[in-house]
Amino acid sequence: MYEPQRWNEFLSSIEDNPQEQMHLLEAAGISSTTLARWAAGEESPCPYALYRLFCALPHHHQGLLERVAQEFALLSRSDQSASLCSEAQEIAPVFYDRVLNAALRVPMPLRTWAISNLVLQQATIHLDPRRQGLSLIIVRCMPPSRDGYVRSLRTALVNDSRRWQLSSQSEACFYGSESLAGHAVSIARTVIFQVPARAPLTFPAPGLEPLVQDEALSAVACPIVRARRVAGCLLAVSSRLQLQAQERLSLLHKYRNLLLLAFEPDEFYPIDLLRLYRLPPLEVQKPLLANLRRHVARMMSEAARQHQPLDVSQAEALAWRQLEEELLAQVAPASESDEL
Repeated sequence: MYEPQRWNEFLSSIEDNPQEQMHLLEAAGISSTTLARWAAGEESPCPYALYRLFCALPHHHQGLLERVAQEFALLSRSDQSASLCSEAQEIAPVFYDRVLNAALRVPMPLRTWAISNLVLQQATIHLDPRRQGLSLIIVRCMPPSRDGYVRSLRTALVNDSRRWQLSSQSEACFYGSESLAGHAVSIARTVIFQVPARAPLTFPAPGLEPLVQDEALSAVACPIVRARRVAGCLLAVSSRLQLQAQERLSLLHKYRNLLLLAFEPDEFYPIDLLRLYRLPPLEVQKPLLANLRRHVARMMSEAARQHQPLDVSQAEALAWRQLEEELLAQVAPASESDEL
């Protein structure tokens, strides 16, 4: 089989494979028009966009990467703060199409998972193509408690570029007013957190684990807000990437905006109903959250016996509510005194 010897020969060859072409467009964050101009030699990609493109190549094309690197002086591994070029600063139009199609065609309760999955996977590839270390977490508001106020947030979905997998229960955590996510949601504005290299982290920060203490830490919480009503936030954490850089911050906001489609209208709460309690760190929560899977399984089993079956999302919502009530019962007196 003929193996393309130059990068633009390869770009021309993938036009015959629409599925592979779509995958590469999404991975590189470019449009089909930009790809066509590259293949025709009308434009040359910047090193960052080219690196992202070839990171997504099928295995049998990886041998082409060395020749491309020599030709274009690809980014060195030590250059971790390089800016994103113009092509890489935008989300590819084809990805917007995929998210909108999921919003229109996927029924509830799968719609939330489908859109969240698409956005986290693509955002991780786009922001951290070299898998240096980026955790993206969707944090959602818990429904109002019996007193009518939203008292906590919880993990909805996590994607870690180093493991390249999504999880919803293995990273379970509640967030309160002490957390970066809680602060961002309460004021409905993006909050940036930066720890200089080798500076000790001396306060609990749910959602920022695991931390590498001898490296710089960057975290950004982007609230998911619609018309002064909030549903949660997109939390990004990295010890390698400078997330506060304008290019990455802009991309985080764009992916956050797409997540608006992952929430139902009744999952957005007025900001003045958010009165988060101060919650204990993850280490204290772990014994309680270890029972999450067991709670979900028991609820589904009991509902089936009563001929009122629950799907997984319904059972998870009920389990999270029960666990939240147990946690809030432990911290409510101290938190209520703080509000006074």
